[in-house]
Amino acid sequence: MDVRVVRISRENAAEAARLIRAQASPPPEVIEAVKEIVWAVRREGDEALIRMSEQFDGIHLNREELVSSREEAREAYEAAPSKIVSAMKRLRKRLSALERRLYKRLTLNITIGGTRVEIRPVPLESVGCYAPGGSASYPSTVLMMGVPGTVAGVKRLVLATPPRKSEEDRRIVLAASYIAGFSEVLWSGGAQAIAALAYGTATVRSVKKIVGPGNMYVLEAKRFVSRDVAVDFAAGPTELLVVVDSTTPFRQVALEMAAQAEHSPDTLVGALALDPESESKIIESLSDLLKELPPESPASKSLSTRGFVCTADSWDAATRFIEAFAPEHLLIYADIGRKRLRDVRSAGVVSYGRHSSGVFLDYYAGPSHVLPTDGWASIRGGLTVLDYVKLLPTVRSSKTDIRRAYREMRDLISAERLPLHLRALEEAARL
Repeated sequence: MDVRVVRISRENAAEAARLIRAQASPPPEVIEAVKEIVWAVRREGDEALIRMSEQFDGIHLNREELVSSREEAREAYEAAPSKIVSAMKRLRKRLSALERRLYKRLTLNITIGGTRVEIRPVPLESVGCYAPGGSASYPSTVLMMGVPGTVAGVKRLVLATPPRKSEEDRRIVLAASYIAGFSEVLWSGGAQAIAALAYGTATVRSVKKIVGPGNMYVLEAKRFVSRDVAVDFAAGPTELLVVVDSTTPFRQVALEMAAQAEHSPDTLVGALALDPESESKIIESLSDLLKELPPESPASKSLSTRGFVCTADSWDAATRFIEAFAPEHLLIYADIGRKRLRDVRSAGVVSYGRHSSGVFLDYYAGPSHVLPTDGWASIRGGLTVLDYVKLLPTVRSSKTDIRRAYREMRDLISAERLPLHLRALEEAARL
């Protein structure tokens, strides 16, 4: 297997992570193409969506076919295979259990001195959720985004996803949207879908916020429209980093790496070995697995062109690399001990132990698999109910606290040279 092998030390860990990421950055032509697409949708509206659906997806849609209603989704749900519906409902149950528990913790009531402060979550008015749909269909992602929004109480949840050539795929996505709680489905993909959600068309109403993962075009489009509409975070092509040592089940690790690489040829998948022996074994396991895969498969292309193996000369070097790389998925198969887990702070999601599995995280564990990429895991975690609400403080102050504030803050207010602030607070203290 022709794979990049990088030696990691305490001194070069951050630079090594930066160089690996730089090779996965979108080329300038993608950024320019996204700008053109967004402006075309703003100018032409539905006509641009219809034209681009034929151009990029090979599917002709009429204007009436651009958006499916919840009633249409309900019909698809009722006609869907019972085993698939049952699986989606089980996933919804696990997601709801976690998101509802988190939602309940968002309300705070506290009295500070004589002032009563309440902080409560208020659902956003509308949220657009993008689900990829190129070479694969992702009803699981539909649930991962719809369930937190439903728990939050968002009034209008819009799913945007590429149109499907297969009627079966289309119906499964519609059924998933119904189970997840979406009010409508926009059959449009890529940057054009993001533009439609951000600015609206004759058929599509704009939303207050856009969330969800996608390819580099979707990622760039979210960045471009973020000046006009709220977005969640960078959630581009899949990333996986596995940490291995001599105790690792290497065949399983190779399969986990290939599974994430299966999403697209743009995935960034690598292993971080804690000793030279593990480096050799993971390369050998990946080489053996690649012989079993069709050369034209996304997994084979991704592992061959973007796969990498790093070998750290110490745990300190390994953690410095992880911190700088901040992977979307981090699977720790190495026997590092639970205490060392506290050294790991930057990852979209962490799974530790011999029974770690990225696929388990994607479909069953509970946390959303909509996770930050491009290093965003250094500053935030994955999609949750928090992305569908704003926290609204409500304050009821007492006369005693107003007077105390005037006594204790007047010197600070004066230092900021805001005389009207001081006069207003002084007047309030006299009431």
